[in-house]
Amino acid sequence: MSASFESLRALFADAGYGFVEPPIVFPASVFVEVAGEDLRRRLFLTSAEDGAELALRPDYTIPVCLTHLAAGPAKRRADYAYLGPVFRQRSDGPGEFLQAGVESLGRTDRVGADADVLALAFAAAKLLAIRKSAVFIGDSGLFSAVLQALDLSPPWRRRLARAFGDPDRLRALIAKANDHEAAAGDMPPALAGASRARVKRTVDALFAATGLGVIGARNAEEIAERFIDKEVLAKGIDERAAVVLSEFLAIAGTPSATVKALKALARRARLDLGPAIARFAERIAAFADRGIDVERLAFAADFGRRLDYYSGFVFEFRGSKRDPRPVIGGGRYDRLMSLIPRSSRGSAKEAVPAVGFAIWLDRIGGRAASPPPGGGRSTAKRPVGGDGAERRLRSTIHPTP
Repeated sequence: MSASFESLRALFADAGYGFVEPPIVFPASVFVEVAGEDLRRRLFLTSAEDGAELALRPDYTIPVCLTHLAAGPAKRRADYAYLGPVFRQRSDGPGEFLQAGVESLGRTDRVGADADVLALAFAAAKLLAIRKSAVFIGDSGLFSAVLQALDLSPPWRRRLARAFGDPDRLRALIAKANDHEAAAGDMPPALAGASRARVKRTVDALFAATGLGVIGARNAEEIAERFIDKEVLAKGIDERAAVVLSEFLAIAGTPSATVKALKALARRARLDLGPAIARFAERIAAFADRGIDVERLAFAADFGRRLDYYSGFVFEFRGSKRDPRPVIGGGRYDRLMSLIPRSSRGSAKEAVPAVGFAIWLDRIGGRAASPPPGGGRSTAKRPVGGDGAERRLRSTIHPTP
């Protein structure tokens, strides 16, 4: 494998990506606050001498973004590459494994960046002799456009958007939302059907009478909004919205067939999807301009990432029918850096254009890859959780249950 590693390093370097090696140990909160509590059960956790919870890096994307934030303005253009070990609890392989990949940050020509990254992923797949892989693409931007075009309440738009990337959960949620036999929400009977202003006045009065400043870490404004959202959610969505969403999620096929299906849905349901469809078609044209056989790409409208920070185009190179796990996976994640906690030595107040991909090297050839030769360590300023934190590690790394 060492020759392949060196060839992969050369491929990424020739494409303009500089290699970095972020720390292995970070505060666990960085990953949990950005990626959600669901990630916690897959982290390898330990404690510092002061009791702070630390985690071994489960991937490279967040650590690379922290490296970027620590070295300068968030929105500056920078292209990073990596190749090294990551640590994640998983049922289909060892907890320590190798990943390689790239992250392109701050590039404002999003369509061009998406196309360049996918073309580089194809080049990496060829170099690593990843043959007979099926290449799937998705676009959460299309789903967002459908949500915006439908007559949905903001709470339902948010809930459906958060479920995107988990097809079974999303379809179950749509079915439940259209079930008007569902139980009422948690709004107190005295406030059922009350205006937003009245609910807020009532909750404010309750806080004033009790002298409480917060309840369960929520202030009066947040609790009032929660009551209002629950009542709106309990009303569900209408049958038309449920049908349109189901029809959209069923769209799949080649990019050319997808464009036709999207236009047909927009006409039939009278949805303003023109700009979103145009962006999708522009991206496909950019793929073709870079020599990608676009008819090899399989689009699925319900394909996305389960992480909130992904914001558009996503893709996966999946293995054979006997092993359908992704071998290469990536996409656009413009929201990530704005979600990084400010305690983590910097963050971005606004979205920062970002796209990249990772390669699961241990899935190539059905065996774990050997450690790469050389360090490839960056000389950039290290972000939180660097060497000092690593020296303070306790002797035993304990996985989460």
